Amino acid sequence: MVRSKGLSWRLRLSDWLSGGLLKKYQKEAELSKAKIKQAQINVDNLKQQLQNSKRETERAKAQLMMSKGFQLELGETQLKLKRTSNELLKCQKQLEKQQQKIEQIGTKTVSYEDWYQQLQTKVEVLEVKRLPQEDFDSLWGFSIVSPKAETKLQGGSMIVKGWVLGKKALATAIRINHQGKILLETPIELPSPGVTQYYPDIAAAGKSGFETSLSLVGIPTESELEIQALLENQDIINLSVISLQR
Repeated sequence: MVRSKGLSWRLRLSDWLSGGLLKKYQKEAELSKAKIKQAQINVDNLKQQLQNSKRETERAKAQLMMSKGFQLELGETQLKLKRTSNELLKCQKQLEKQQQKIEQIGTKTVSYEDWYQQLQTKVEVLEVKRLPQEDFDSLWGFSIVSPKAETKLQGGSMIVKGWVLGKKALATAIRINHQGKILLETPIELPSPGVTQYYPDIAAAGKSGFETSLSLVGIPTESELEIQALLENQDIINLSVISLQR
């Protein structure tokens, strides 16, 4: 205690001798210590903030890397999706083409089946009707030799055969119509010795014959075919009507 009192005395004496500077410096030293302590606290806080910032930075870097990886993966996925979409489009186009081919084949198959069915179905010639001539100066005569009435045809076709001899103009062709539609035309140019015997003085009689095969596929169940002669002067002469029944 005596030492303490002596020290306090000495401090007071030193302070008196220094004109109060010692006390002033002592307070400043205490303030400096407080400032140093606060600065140390601030430094510790800054260090902690720096550590936190580093951790946040590492997390941000990791997230950035993940984001870049995700973007790369997303880009690759988009490319794959685009390629897959293109392949799908190609497959769809190929599928459409195949479906069209299937439909065409199906249509042809139905047509072939119908055509084959008609080939197998017998057709009966009900009547071969000779039409009256309105102009007797047009023809010397004509005859439909085939088909004959009450004939049953098979194989989907019919032989139309005969002769026509023009009078005021040369008979050049035979035309067969069905419901106003021309089915075929065939020239009158075949040898016809039988006609020459009846008309020996007419030069055209030697080649007044005709013969052709007519397909009956597609003709309705009951049909009438019109036979006409075409003359060189453009006249058309109605000859016969052939009635058919399938």
